[in-house]
Amino acid sequence: MAANSPRIVVHIGAPKTASTYLQRRLRADPNCLRKHRIYVPVLPIVAEMAGNAKLLATALSRRPSLTFGRAFPQIDVSALDPTRLVAELLQDWRTNSESVVLSAENFRPNHAPRLRELLPKTAPCVVVLFVRRQDRWIDSYFNQMVKTNEINEDISTFVARLCDTDGERLCRPDWFAHYEAWRDAFGDCKIVFYDEVASDVFGAFITAAGLEPVPDLPEIDRAQVSLNVYELAYLLDKTPIDYADFLRRRGASEKASPRLALLKTRSFLSNADLERLRNRFEASNHRLMTALGRNNNPTLLRLDASSASDSYCDSKQFYASESYARYRELADAIYTRRNRRHRFRSLFKR
Repeated sequence: MAANSPRIVVHIGAPKTASTYLQRRLRADPNCLRKHRIYVPVLPIVAEMAGNAKLLATALSRRPSLTFGRAFPQIDVSALDPTRLVAELLQDWRTNSESVVLSAENFRPNHAPRLRELLPKTAPCVVVLFVRRQDRWIDSYFNQMVKTNEINEDISTFVARLCDTDGERLCRPDWFAHYEAWRDAFGDCKIVFYDEVASDVFGAFITAAGLEPVPDLPEIDRAQVSLNVYELAYLLDKTPIDYADFLRRRGASEKASPRLALLKTRSFLSNADLERLRNRFEASNHRLMTALGRNNNPTLLRLDASSASDSYCDSKQFYASESYARYRELADAIYTRRNRRHRFRSLFKR
């Protein structure tokens, strides 16, 4: 494939590898991108979603996330037609002069054959997947899932689910399985190691996709704030009545942290969790590094052997600590005041 020749670029994530930042950057200035022969289509019905192909991925899986359902209650996922969605995404693409980018971190390995069938055979396709070591990745993914109220379970249960079950709702971090499925369907899958390119994710994507550099594209704020260890523990410690109640709990937790200057992010992964991750993914990681000819740098996907460092903390000891007790008391007080105000306002809306 000639450099910068028109192509279809399929960015498949993974989640928690700066996908949202990349997607928002790709949509920061559409006119600028098209000057550089890059087209990023947007479906109006889900224009507020960062990933322009997330609706297509949802249609392929028929399994919307809870976050998707809350944001788009009017969309009947069972009625979505992937063929029609592809046609809508590609209808304004100038096939002879520009490349088109489709991005969704909820694409899964089993989507690869069907997506290859749906996309035109007249243009070459490039699949790009960002990966990172599973222990750090799961920490970040777990944090996000708790923050968005997608799950309410301890991290050991979450690790077990990712190691032992298949499915489409959660992303299973078997990177070789992802690579193999997309390579088999599309002929290749470009792997980008997040830890190698974290300082320039956008540039790494452009290079992997074989697209023309876009030096004049506006930068955007990259920050996506994770829950700190106190906020994470607090939300796991409480069972919300409904999503509105969860949001009030989360708001109270985020308000309490700066008041007590408690901002540190730490991992709740235990030695048993780390061992389970190594047993499940080390061989797969080795196969991926071998396939890519990257065995000279095995540390890229080497998981921690022990939780005996300051970046980890024992959840039972943490919940029993005085610092968490003070934090919980303050967060509960903030929540109670906000809940009282919420009930008071509700009375006047009736």
